[in-house]
Amino acid sequence: MLSFASGQALSCRYVVNAAGLHSDEVHHMFGHDGFTVTPRRGELIVFDKLSRNLVSHILLPVPTAKTKGMLVAPTVFGNLMVGPTAEDIEDKAGTQSTPAGTRALLEKGKTLVPALIDEEVTAVYAGLRAATEHSDYQISLHEKDRYICAGGIRSTGLSASMAIAEHVCELLVQADLELKPKAHFETVRLPNIGEAFVRPYRDAEAIASNPDYGRVVCYCERVTAGEMLDAAKSVIPARSLDGLRRRTRASMGRCQGFYCAAKVLELFSAAAGRSPGELCELEEP
Repeated sequence: MLSFASGQALSCRYVVNAAGLHSDEVHHMFGHDGFTVTPRRGELIVFDKLSRNLVSHILLPVPTAKTKGMLVAPTVFGNLMVGPTAEDIEDKAGTQSTPAGTRALLEKGKTLVPALIDEEVTAVYAGLRAATEHSDYQISLHEKDRYICAGGIRSTGLSASMAIAEHVCELLVQADLELKPKAHFETVRLPNIGEAFVRPYRDAEAIASNPDYGRVVCYCERVTAGEMLDAAKSVIPARSLDGLRRRTRASMGRCQGFYCAAKVLELFSAAAGRSPGELCELEEP
């Protein structure tokens, strides 16, 4: 039984701690120590798609003991990116970009690809990795507490996530917990939003089946009304504008929503059955 500050209680057979930046705090709640999460901020710059022909593959400098280093790489969305930086900070909510970080990124980009400095910047982003004093993930089974810790998962956890999940399942079986598939499981398939395959706005067959796939709403990223409606009504629907951006890239292009934001909000609001104000306030989990 887990109790929350709000007074709510949750019953479960086992607790799996996958709390990211707060995984050390949850670990302490169960009476364990062994690692401390120190947020490691990584900033990066995304350049306009017109810069894409400057680089055909990842340019990675010699790694250091702390990080793989700042690199220049093409993205699946047709942009070029430079980054990330690696700065240990104290604030677990410190996801703001910084002047120093931006200067470092521009300098590194200029060093690796001199012509890149003349290209337009689409956006600057920052995120936090759950770094610890250890070089590896902190995954452990505590049968007595009916608890598994999967903490200290840094950025490599994205590509390792499926293997981590399989390992955690193996630990649950090792703890004699019976695992069985859901009786009714709906397969979730996310649409392709990269540039390696034909996008809906160029797919004559898709447009013939549904004209909304030929109605472009976000012109920078060529996102159609059909894709936005799909995201709003999928098995796991996008709940907010942030969620819609992640699913479709709507308003993530050169104008950052300056041109299309009002139309995107109107369309998504009607499809999601929520007021525009609600969609702007909601945060995607």
